[in-house]
Amino acid sequence: MPRYFQRKIRTLLQESDDAPTSDEKGNKLEELTRYLFEKVPGVSFYGKNILDDNRAHELDVVFWNATNQSEISFLDLVLIVECKNTGSPVSSSDVGWFVRKLQDRGVNCAILVALNGITGIADGASNAHSEVLSALIRDKIKILVIKREEILAFTHTNDLVELLKKKIMALILYKTVL
Repeated sequence: MPRYFQRKIRTLLQESDDAPTSDEKGNKLEELTRYLFEKVPGVSFYGKNILDDNRAHELDVVFWNATNQSEISFLDLVLIVECKNTGSPVSSSDVGWFVRKLQDRGVNCAILVALNGITGIADGASNAHSEVLSALIRDKIKILVIKREEILAFTHTNDLVELLKKKIMALILYKTVL
């Protein structure tokens, strides 16, 4: 299992936090996301800031997940990651817009890296949490939310893999967004 360099993780997080514009914040968080997922065997970077034909929906970071050799084979072949470094938890409207992008592409599972989490409470009764649960119930789309403190705890790729397993189980079995 490949090792993460904590210094690199902390540096990219700090650079994202300190960036003067939201675009620059996003670019640094996308760079961190790429670093985290590309280290997972079987996962390779495909592209970033990918627009659909109508140029209406942009995907932050996309990976190819070669499920026959990947440690995250339980996720989709095309792995879409939305990156949000906002001063507060991500809103229900932002999560709803992400769901729309996923619906339009027929995606079954995606990752939302939301450094400050999402609004609402974990049982899905309110705000952005309810958007995540509605996507699961209505569209069979699983959105796994990764927060800053979880990223800071990563030392090996196995930490990311186990976190994703835990989140998918909680979402499906308990309808809870961890």
